Parts: sequence; C-alpha cells; structure tokens
Amino acid sequence: MANNEKKEDRVPGITLNNLFSGKRMIIIPVAVFVIIILVVIIAGLFSGGKKAGSTVSPGVLTAAVVKGDDRFAYPGESGELAGIEPSLAAALAETEGLSLKIIEAETADEALSFLDTKAADVAFGRITTDMGLNGYITSSDYGRSGLFLVTSIHDYTDSLAFMTGYSVGVLNNVKAASMSIPGYDYITPKDYDNAVALGEDIRDRIVNMGIVGERDAIGLVKSFPTALQTQEISDSPMEHYVAVFPAGQGVHATVMNAVISSYAAESITGESEEGSSN
Repeated sequence: MANNEKKEDRVPGITLNNLFSGKRMIIIPVAVFVIIILVVIIAGLFSGGKKAGSTVSPGVLTAAVVKGDDRFAYPGESGELAGIEPSLAAALAETEGLSLKIIEAETADEALSFLDTKAADVAFGRITTDMGLNGYITSSDYGRSGLFLVTSIHDYTDSLAFMTGYSVGVLNNVKAASMSIPGYDYITPKDYDNAVALGEDIRDRIVNMGIVGERDAIGLVKSFPTALQTQEISDSPMEHYVAVFPAGQGVHATVMNAVISSYAAESITGESEEGSSN
C-alpha cells in the first residue's frame, strides 16, 4: 500500500483522510461503482476551492442561525452574530469556496422553515437530534450540553431526587430528553411551549420549577433577574447539537462533518490540523 500513497489536495484544516475520520478507503470489487461515485464527489469537493453542493443563491452559502446570548450565537461588536455556530457556518462556506450570508432566526423551528422554503442552505440553532428531523440531513454533533432546572431565587435544587409529586414545568423542546432524567417518573410535569410563560409560572409559584435547555435557562434568568435562578441538572442526559441540511444536500453535510472534526481538533490542541505537526 505504501507505493500507492500520494500527496493529497488540501484545504485549510482538512484532508481527505480526516474527511473519513482518518480511515483509509478499502476498495472491494463488489463496490467498484460506489467507489467511483465517491471519487467523483470528493474531486468536486476539493478541486480549486469550488463549491461542493448546490446552493439557493449561486456562489453563496446561506445559513439560518438562531440568535441568542451564549457561546453558540451572540451579538458581536459589529452587531452581527458571533460564536460557535456562525464560525462553523463561515468555515463551511470558506471550505467550499463560497461567500457567506447569515439569516437570523428566532427559534429552531423558524431556522428549519428557511430550509423548507429554500431560503437557506443550512440551519444552526442548538437543534437537537431528538427534534424529529426526518426528511432532513444532519451533521455530526458540534456541541453538547445538559439540561437545566430553573427555580425560584435562592433555591439551589439541581436534581429531581426527592421531588415526588412536585409540579415541574417542562419546555416541549426538551421534553423527550427530560424523560431520561432520574426521578422524572415521580414528578407531575406540565408542558410549556413558551419559556417566558414558564418563567412567569415559576415566579408566581404555579409550578415549583422548570426543566429547560441551557439557552432558555440563560434567557429566563436575564428576564427575571430578581425572581429566578438556574442550575445544570446533576444527572442530566446530554443534548447533542447538529447542523441541518435539506434532503439531497449530503455533499454539504459531508464537508460540514470534516469542518466539525477540524474545529474539534483545533479546540483541543489550540491549533488547526494544517499547522500541527506529528
């Protein structure tokens, strides 16, 4: 195999090897046709910085990003969104040789609606793998976080243990994950679609506490600074955040996975794979 090795085309931080998680492709006679298709796709991805997949606007990657006030997306000094998700969108566009346009969305559902209406090529916004993403293509996860309990001020509860019979509000966007929290079967859950409504009911003692994701937890504490506080649930299941693409855009998703892999390596080592040495 050593005689057949050759220098690979590279784009910043990405190689053909790490596109496939560092594993070599094994050519099996029965799969010759599949290998040919893969070669054609990869050649399109990495030839001269040309775009890898079709886009709603020629030469432009349009990314719908849910605006927030945390590490994943927050208003930058220029007023444009900054953070992990805009950075990943920018890296995807650069890798594919495209310019970037970001559309701000209020919710994950709105971000996904931009894909449905062909107004965006990719959606970010702490979209989790348990949100019912049938009909879309998703990337590998680029972030993880536990669930949070929102409680009255000075209530430091961080577990559902010993909460038997307590009335606990649950945001519907984390309901599926919440069911895995130890002690969930013994509480009396109340479903909420709106985080602010849940915050008001906790403040007014209509429910004892609420289960939410990190972004909503931060938002509620900012909205009710003298009434509410929050703690990450000590034995919480983890949410996994993914980039979402319309059906038929697997090429974009493949490149996104390589970008995420490179981003993770850079976060751990403090340098890009392009600049690292073995």
